[in-house]
Amino acid sequence: MDKSNTGRGRSLGLKILLVGALVLVLGLPLLFVNMLAWERANRADLVAQEVGAAYGGPQIVRGPFLLLPVDITETVLVNTGEEERQETRIRTETLVISPETLDVTVNLDTDIRRRAIYDVPVYQADLEFSGRFTPSDLAPLTPRNGEIRWSGAELVLAFSDLRGINADLSFTIDGRPDPLSFEPGSGFDRPQRRGTEASWRGVSARLPDLTEGASFDFQAQMTLSGAQRLSLTPSGRQTRAAIRGDWPHPGFDGAYLPQDRTITDQDFEASWSVPYLARGVPASWREGAGFNMMRADDALFTVNLVTPTDGYVRVSRALKYAFFFLSFTLLMVFLIEANGKKRIHAAQYVLIGLAQVIFYLMLLALSEHWLIQPAYLAASGATIGISGLYAMTAFKSFGRGLLVALTLVLTYALQYMLLLLEDYALLIGAGLAFLSLALTMYMTRNVNWYAVSDDEAPSQA
Repeated sequence: MDKSNTGRGRSLGLKILLVGALVLVLGLPLLFVNMLAWERANRADLVAQEVGAAYGGPQIVRGPFLLLPVDITETVLVNTGEEERQETRIRTETLVISPETLDVTVNLDTDIRRRAIYDVPVYQADLEFSGRFTPSDLAPLTPRNGEIRWSGAELVLAFSDLRGINADLSFTIDGRPDPLSFEPGSGFDRPQRRGTEASWRGVSARLPDLTEGASFDFQAQMTLSGAQRLSLTPSGRQTRAAIRGDWPHPGFDGAYLPQDRTITDQDFEASWSVPYLARGVPASWREGAGFNMMRADDALFTVNLVTPTDGYVRVSRALKYAFFFLSFTLLMVFLIEANGKKRIHAAQYVLIGLAQVIFYLMLLALSEHWLIQPAYLAASGATIGISGLYAMTAFKSFGRGLLVALTLVLTYALQYMLLLLEDYALLIGAGLAFLSLALTMYMTRNVNWYAVSDDEAPSQA
């Protein structure tokens, strides 16, 4: 066997092991970039919360609900230490009644507030409510020895932050000229619990003239400011909602998606219709007896004001596959070296690998200022250019340097496909891994990995 081939096989055998070790080492700076991306995304969220808080933050609109106090007469045994005696006490519970029908119309006037490099969408929402309450057939909800106190009836609406109310709520009953007088507080208020439920800040108004079982129509208008998203609860037994806004990039989520939507380059319009059985909330209930008002938040539907310049999600997705594409790139460089006569040093592999790591750092930095498409094009173009030129000098061959550049073009094109086609990412990645292995096996099929003479090679069965 030719001794030059023996040395070549030994060199390539050690080189591929070195490339594998190098990939593991370069995983450390990749981890650093991952942590940096996480920190920058958290910073963006913090800025959005700080800026949005001045406008009321992400708002949730709940209600209106009709509250009826129930006075329950109980006889209890009291032990004074000297004697036992019976006392009659009155305990109060609350019945919560949903509107029979509820129609909500929302017009969003949006704007962008900027702090440093971060854009935060804010809005002013003009809301109109109309519907009808029919508080009849409440006997099944009334506990034994309980009596509904109709003179204590209240109407309640709740929001995430009352500071977002820009104009007092105008709420009229049966077309009467004088609106109800609402006060802050509802008896159900709760602060936001970190990482869990949204806050509940209510306003309430007394209905002292409500007679037993009387139905009534209502109309209401108000102006509410907020930031980033607006959510509504389908508070009525039958709820219809229409939301219009001058934001070209809306996102819809929550328990219900809109039945109809129209999105243009300037605005959007969407409508929902939530029937009683679909909302998963009873038409009326006794608070705390198997159901509570807070659980109405499980049926929210939401409009998000999506900012297309927010590239953190896609950058994070790219970093998930960074280790694989780094391995693929260095493997392709190794195969190009294995099928040529010119050898490159391990330090040159390190520099080519570092260029791929810095690509993700540039992508993260550029995505904070540009849309993800031009940011990706600029970062990948710079990385392909510098890596291709360096490969030309390392191999001392224009052709092999060009081959490295074309390989990187393919690599970054495939990676961009993974960013766009998240549902097919596993399929594309598995196929690419298989093709990489097959190409490696084919390109190294004639390499003598034992690096010894033919008569010393292990015997084959």
